[in-house]
Amino acid sequence: MDGIINEEQALRELLELASREETVYLPLKGDNKLPVTLKGLSEKQISQIREKCTVRKKQKGRESKELDNEEFNVALIVAATISPNWGNANVLADHKLSGPEEYVKRIASGYLAALGDKVLELSGFGVDIEEVKNS
Repeated sequence: MDGIINEEQALRELLELASREETVYLPLKGDNKLPVTLKGLSEKQISQIREKCTVRKKQKGRESKELDNEEFNVALIVAATISPNWGNANVLADHKLSGPEEYVKRIASGYLAALGDKVLELSGFGVDIEEVKNS
């Protein structure tokens, strides 16, 4: 049977998937690039970030919820970044930035969705699982 591995191998691979990291490169001036190393997040971490970035509004007695996609992507990126240190105190102070979130918004605005998607991918979202069929 092609593609079937033993239980121990499968369990080890699942643990490796749960702790995936990947480095992506943001273009800088000229041919320079900034390596950004991201890690996957747990479902609990992503849920907490989603909850924090959900805006609740009351209109005509009804409550509606809407996810602020920009804030969500920024929070995902900040939480999942291994390097660089978006919260570098010297850089934040020099540029009068309030924190890593503001830094990421400022430098990566064109890349927020792509970096957020990469974090979700590393976290196992969007991974297809084949249907189990009884033969």
